[in-house]
Amino acid sequence: MISKDKSDDPGYVKSGYLYNLTKFIHYPQNAFNFSMSPFIIGVYGDDSIKSALVNTLRNKQINGREWKIEFYKNPQEIRHCHLIFIIGLSADEAKSLVAFLINKKILTLADNISGFCEMGGMVNLVGNFPNYGYQISLSALSYAKLSVNPELLDLATIID
Repeated sequence: MISKDKSDDPGYVKSGYLYNLTKFIHYPQNAFNFSMSPFIIGVYGDDSIKSALVNTLRNKQINGREWKIEFYKNPQEIRHCHLIFIIGLSADEAKSLVAFLINKKILTLADNISGFCEMGGMVNLVGNFPNYGYQISLSALSYAKLSVNPELLDLATIID
């Protein structure tokens, strides 16, 4: 069996970007039910990133917390998570989902969805493999009571 370099796999690279993003986003204390509550990552849409995401996060913590991944196919399944990665949706589908999530105060991260931050999404992973970057909506983050480390802003395009 030939071992594949993970840096050649877009799923692993995107998972790395997702993990690194979590280091720069600060959640209010009341975002977690208990001090030991896990950091819950939701994936909405295409779940082909599952293996890469689980392997990327293996033996890691997110902001000092264990993590859990949940996969959703419709908005009503989303009860409580801290970050939702939206992948494989059209702009119209993403807009409907963002509207549904707006009062849930969940960090919304999209995989290269055109106009995502303009429609109320918080972070859009943009670019082409392997060179990705971030678009960030500071107003959407602020509305959700999330703050961002200025170091991330230096690497991002601000959309507002």
